[in-house]
Amino acid sequence: MIRVLIVDDEPIERIALQKIITEGLAEVEVVGQASNGREAIEQAERLLPDLITMDIKMPGLSGLEAIQGIKAAGIRTKFIMVTAFDTFEFARQALQLGVSDYLLKPSKKAVILETIGKVVEDILAERKEQERQRLESEKLRKMLPIVEADIVSQLLFDDVQSVHLSENIELLGVPGSRGGFVVNLLLSEPKKSEGSHGDLEKLYDTIIAQLNEASIHYWIGKLSGKQVPIIVFISGELSYRNNAVGIGQKLVQLVHRNSDYEPFAGIGGLCIDIGGAMRKSYHEALLASVDLNVPARFRLYEDLPHHEGAAARIETLELEKNVLEEVRRGSWEAASDQALQMIDAYEGAGEQIGMAQQRIFEVLIIVTRMLHEMGVGVDKPYYPNQAASFVQLKGDTRGIFNRLAGAAAALEGEMESDLLLTLKRYIREHAHEDLSLERIAAHVDRNPFYVSKLFKEYFGMNYIDYLTECRVETAKQLMQDPDKSLKEITFEIGYNDPNYFSRVFRKIVGSTPTDYRKQLLRPAVKKQS
Repeated sequence: MIRVLIVDDEPIERIALQKIITEGLAEVEVVGQASNGREAIEQAERLLPDLITMDIKMPGLSGLEAIQGIKAAGIRTKFIMVTAFDTFEFARQALQLGVSDYLLKPSKKAVILETIGKVVEDILAERKEQERQRLESEKLRKMLPIVEADIVSQLLFDDVQSVHLSENIELLGVPGSRGGFVVNLLLSEPKKSEGSHGDLEKLYDTIIAQLNEASIHYWIGKLSGKQVPIIVFISGELSYRNNAVGIGQKLVQLVHRNSDYEPFAGIGGLCIDIGGAMRKSYHEALLASVDLNVPARFRLYEDLPHHEGAAARIETLELEKNVLEEVRRGSWEAASDQALQMIDAYEGAGEQIGMAQQRIFEVLIIVTRMLHEMGVGVDKPYYPNQAASFVQLKGDTRGIFNRLAGAAAALEGEMESDLLLTLKRYIREHAHEDLSLERIAAHVDRNPFYVSKLFKEYFGMNYIDYLTECRVETAKQLMQDPDKSLKEITFEIGYNDPNYFSRVFRKIVGSTPTDYRKQLLRPAVKKQS
């Protein structure tokens, strides 16, 4: 209902106008009357009407002065002025105050209903637009965490980056200009009670809420297994180390305070470029998490003890990261070769074989965690015994990598023969909806990271790129209907912003939707002529 306040110093005029409104406008309710300007301000503050019919000539405060007072009180309402004087000066003042319309005394019933009815329609249209904007804002608020998690996944894990990555980063805005680093938060099984996935989800939400309260600039990735990757951006005047130590302490305290899980935060090195360098920082964060018995429950990669000489250290650090990268890609032969090169570097530097075996074992521990994260359940990769030579160490290491590769291949072999077709069909059928990687993975009962890896491996693209192609192809079909506007098509295929759709369409097709449609409909136009 539209709430109306009638202001007039003549009781008969107020009663007559209320009767006309009540009988003629079903969607309007007269909530009060006022007999002068001061009373109008008081009633407006109390009743908060949507529309006020204001007599311009009243004892004490005039109608125009009452409008000024109501606006000064911050009350959002529309006004229809009622006057017996149709003068230029009145019209000028009314326009300055934003009056919607005016009625001359006396006016016919039909004129009164038409004038008030138009303003009521404006109010209803504004309400509808405000509700649309509210829903859009709410939708965007819900989408941003999904966009953020997708950006983290692409920066840290994906070899093939989506065409949407730059737009998504632009949507979020890079929180800092001094670079950032990756934190890999591990959550071990609770000691006091058995945890559940629901408990982890609740803890994940709590982590986000409290990091927001602490005004920390970050992007957080998806909860996968019991690991959470977080990109933290340098803020303020604090150094990288102070920022890293601070976030490590905060995360550990936060998890201890809100759950029974035992946390550990591995922290990678600083990266100025948020592109490919962030993956390096992520690998460093993984390697910083090898020893979970550190009393502080967090460790910076730069604080890892390195026993070998300087030259061997630099070489093996890069090889360690290469091993993890090849495992993430599913290139087991290459990962094994990188591990064997590490052993060669230790031998060439004169390292003791026991220390070399320990360092390789630490990398293998990280590899098994990554496999668990991707949904591959494997036991810890223990060596059968202490290697007596570097040749034996290389043979045992190759054997362990072969077993891990076999476990990963077995999982792929267990897939239903039509799994990939099911994924594609599901995306096509639901392309017009908000379709996250988690929702797609849940449909086939698989881990999101695993589904993402499969999609890229078999189809050579991200799932989001395939989703975009489906939407663009649907848009092309809808454009054949000349009665459909491009704005309607935008919403129908699942986008909320026509400008964004236009940019995506142009990137995929090579021309704007408008130009493409002109080419598409041109033969039909010629035929009609």
